[in-house]
Amino acid sequence: MDSLILEVADLSTPGAVVVCDDPTGDLVAAALELGVPVYCVDSDYTRAHAAHAAGAVVAGIDGPLRADEFLVSCAPAGAVAVGEMPKSLGRLDYLARSLASAGVGRVVFGGNNKHLARSMNDVLASSFAEVAASRGRGKFRCLVASGPRDVAYSPVEAGGFTAVGGVFSGAREDYGGALLTSTLLDSRAELGKVLDVGCGNGSVVKRLLEAGVDATATDADADAVLSTRALGIEATWDDAGSQWEAGTFDTVALNPPFHDRAGVDATLVQHLLDASVRLLAPGGQLFMVHNSHLRYRGEVEARLKSVEQVARNQKFTVLRGTRG
Repeated sequence: MDSLILEVADLSTPGAVVVCDDPTGDLVAAALELGVPVYCVDSDYTRAHAAHAAGAVVAGIDGPLRADEFLVSCAPAGAVAVGEMPKSLGRLDYLARSLASAGVGRVVFGGNNKHLARSMNDVLASSFAEVAASRGRGKFRCLVASGPRDVAYSPVEAGGFTAVGGVFSGAREDYGGALLTSTLLDSRAELGKVLDVGCGNGSVVKRLLEAGVDATATDADADAVLSTRALGIEATWDDAGSQWEAGTFDTVALNPPFHDRAGVDATLVQHLLDASVRLLAPGGQLFMVHNSHLRYRGEVEARLKSVEQVARNQKFTVLRGTRG
């Protein structure tokens, strides 16, 4: 897919390249080889730092974390933008409006045919005058947008929440997070210092703070961090709380992802569990919510001294594990 994106983008004579979501890092590498300025607005913390180390100018490191503010501040008009098609229409609209407001002249986003939809054309057309699909190659094709419109990006706000880009659950409290929060508050007297790992739109940490709990938050996704910060809540953009020393927190709250696009990927929780255990003080507690049909208890039991189910409803389960 990356080779198709680069071919369709025709980067033979660009003045600058903006690389958006780039899971492989190949688009950043190819752009840097051209010897022109390369700007990166990847939401993933690890990928963004890899792009920075390679020589790109990166949102959140070399300028504002919000894509529109970053691009307007530094990306030259007429640049070409490339990237993997975002997983959500919210993320696509955020990027398209950010790119158009900065005067980016051409956008090429590639994806698997089964993940592309007509609604993506419509979203791009809100920010660019011309939108067309490229010829396909195997399972892949690109959507190409050009002619930036005079647009701006505004996050979605509803019910006391803010959704920037493709943040999970948008501007609402998700059901798993709500069960996790209520379970945590039932144990409020013994929570101590709390970290919400993978905070998403901030729904859990928001409710904890409103109840007087000493809580903070972190996420590897820039959209999540921006959504939480929009609520006036401290949130770090990092790799599973890597900016804190081991044993910093008495309680870790975890509402982990388990989907990779339409598929279930139960391995996504492992790195977050390892990080949660590292961050817990001796005797500290992990509260983790998960879809009940996923067999996560064994993963928690492999890392913590004692594990018990403390809440369950028709869809979700909350486990509490204690560090020895």
